[in-house]
Amino acid sequence: MSDVIMQAADILRVLDLASVVVFAITGALVASRKQMDIVGFLWLGVVTGVGGGTVRDLLLGAPVF
Repeated sequence: MSDVIMQAADILRVLDLASVVVFAITGALVASRKQMDIVGFLWLGVVTGVGGGTVRDLLLGAPVF
């Protein structure tokens, strides 16, 4: 039984990290459309990655950070 719980926890962790990556890619795509430099790419990627993850945690009632 504990193996199933560990596998479920691993899957949820991977999905959690994947969602943050998707938010970051979305920000980078916006920076690309606006023809920003590398700093703009990094800034929008980080802001949307952290912001999207924070909003997700707030909606789920999970602890933020």
